[in-house]
Amino acid sequence: MSKNITFIATDKYYEELCSDEKPYPASKLLPKWWKDATPYLKNAKNPEGNKIILEDWESNATFKKCTPMLDGLTSGYIIPLWSDVLIRKGEVYPEISWRTRTQQVFDLHGESSLDMESPEGCYDRALKYNNHWHIKTPPGYSVLITTPFGYPNNPIKQITAVIDTDKSRHPITLPVWLKKDFDGVLEKGTPIAQVIPFKRDNWESTFDSYEENELNLYLEKDSKLTLVNNYVKNIWQKKSYK
Repeated sequence: MSKNITFIATDKYYEELCSDEKPYPASKLLPKWWKDATPYLKNAKNPEGNKIILEDWESNATFKKCTPMLDGLTSGYIIPLWSDVLIRKGEVYPEISWRTRTQQVFDLHGESSLDMESPEGCYDRALKYNNHWHIKTPPGYSVLITTPFGYPNNPIKQITAVIDTDKSRHPITLPVWLKKDFDGVLEKGTPIAQVIPFKRDNWESTFDSYEENELNLYLEKDSKLTLVNNYVKNIWQKKSYK
């Protein structure tokens, strides 16, 4: 049975203003580098990169056949930038402007962000992206908010956080880092954050080791002696975000 995540606009004005930039499933916009990749390595025998070739029990599969990686790219929802933003490089702070007169797109974060370790190549002081969507999840469910996995080179870097969105009723203002070398227009629709709902649990760590040959037996039984696509055929469970 599917769970429901609800994105609630803070007011009707913003909902109308940003009707084209609502949060959406991450699977709806896979990054170009993923879409352009071939599932198998190209060579003289396979110039299009669309055929599997086995040599010495090794396949020519590329990262595009890695289902766990695809699961990461398509998990949860993307919060996009709701307005074009003009960014001009500065020595200490960037100059940021936008066309809309009624809503702030970004604010400077408090000076306390200067005490945080910023990513290499980013301004020392964080910004706040004024996201006007409240997120509501079922009881017992939180969300992980992080930089979109498929867009590691975006000039905006989300500060990762976990929010108990089943209890909080506040709109989520997203703290971000901005790359110093970016100068130009950051277009509306740019992925700002990836939101992944998960069920809260308490965990305890333990440590163990396999007996002699136990791991090898486990791996062979687990693979069911399948040559290719073992994970998809024997282990993987489909996830759905709509």
